[in-house]
Amino acid sequence: MALLSLLHRLESTYRLTLIVAHVDHQLRGKEADRDARFVQRYADKLGLPFHKTNVDVKALKRRTGLSPQHAARQLRYGALQSLFRSLSATHIALGHTADDQAETLLMRLLRGGGPAGLSGIPAKRMPFIRPLLEVHRHSILAYLRAAGIPWVEDSSNMSRNYLRSRIRLDLMPTLRAYHPNIAQRLHHVADMLRADNDVLGQQTEDLAKQVLSWRVGNAMLAIRRAPFAAAPLAMQRRLLRYAIDRLPSSVNAAGFRDIEALWWFAVNNGKVGRRLTLTGQLIAERHSDVVLLWQAKALPPTSLSVLLPLPGTLTLHGLALSLTARALGLTQGWQDQVEPRRVFVDFDAAASPLSIRFPQPGDRFHPLGAPGSQKLQDFFVNNKVPKAMRQYVPLVLAGAEVLWVVGYRIAEPFKVRPGTRQVLELACSEITH
Repeated sequence: MALLSLLHRLESTYRLTLIVAHVDHQLRGKEADRDARFVQRYADKLGLPFHKTNVDVKALKRRTGLSPQHAARQLRYGALQSLFRSLSATHIALGHTADDQAETLLMRLLRGGGPAGLSGIPAKRMPFIRPLLEVHRHSILAYLRAAGIPWVEDSSNMSRNYLRSRIRLDLMPTLRAYHPNIAQRLHHVADMLRADNDVLGQQTEDLAKQVLSWRVGNAMLAIRRAPFAAAPLAMQRRLLRYAIDRLPSSVNAAGFRDIEALWWFAVNNGKVGRRLTLTGQLIAERHSDVVLLWQAKALPPTSLSVLLPLPGTLTLHGLALSLTARALGLTQGWQDQVEPRRVFVDFDAAASPLSIRFPQPGDRFHPLGAPGSQKLQDFFVNNKVPKAMRQYVPLVLAGAEVLWVVGYRIAEPFKVRPGTRQVLELACSEITH
């Protein structure tokens, strides 16, 4: 209420357009209904629009295994960002205080948080701003009393079932006996750690450009083992957290033990193709040069069967790939343009309707230059195609015969020969967003 009151006072001075948002987690029944009505009445009194959003914390908890607090936070921030976009707003103002900052720092310390976690709550991380982050709770209550502004208390704040409440009710009073201004001290510690973390964060992003690359569209990350192993341990740990946080459908539930297990998996040699399962259905697969990392539920479906127009272009959105086919004359120098993602075959040999699909059990392939056909599975093994990626390698077929294993090799029967009258160019390119 203090934040809303203060922003309303500044509305004309700074030409603000205020919209009041309330998120109901549906955890406290009638008390939550009371809180929503209370906020709406105050918004009405100030002549401000009011938006209420209900979120199902229990359903997300059942689906992901998150704690009620973690699930509530994820849904609350998601709801606020959704409303932010729909209203074309510029900021989302939250009411965190200096006491919240101190409690957050202690809570993350007790849970084994690293530098990023111990940097606390940022005052600004767009679109979120926290104007009261350096103001203590007692000052806010004093302002409300002096201004005659009513407020309501969330009863869960007094429940010792939650770690944050135990820190507020039990640990903070004990620490104040050692230092009366402990909340301010912790706030300063968080500020210093945040400044350090910002620098390390930029270094992590620079390292990520050298070490990380997307595979299977944007569903899987490849960690290049050589440059990863050359980085300092602190940067290795940060890079793994960075990678996990950027995976689609990641619930950000991986903790220190997961990071350490993934680090050990990445820096130590072992059986190629071995997999490691982490919290939140994260899966890693080790290979000689890379470690692949993905979230089990985020991979695209493996069912694919579409015609490739000739001439024309086909977009495979799930893989973020575009395939193009076009006929060319026997112009001089086309041989110099051959590369893994751009190939040339005999147009007449490939005259059957061209189609694209993913590999299927029993597929065979006659690689260019090989004495005969072989199982596609053996071709993948011989060419060190990571196991997790094999099911997503597109195949271009002429009729029922594999013409091109996209990105790897064409089939011997379709190569350009001395008697070839016309060339078919096939090209694959990544779609950048």
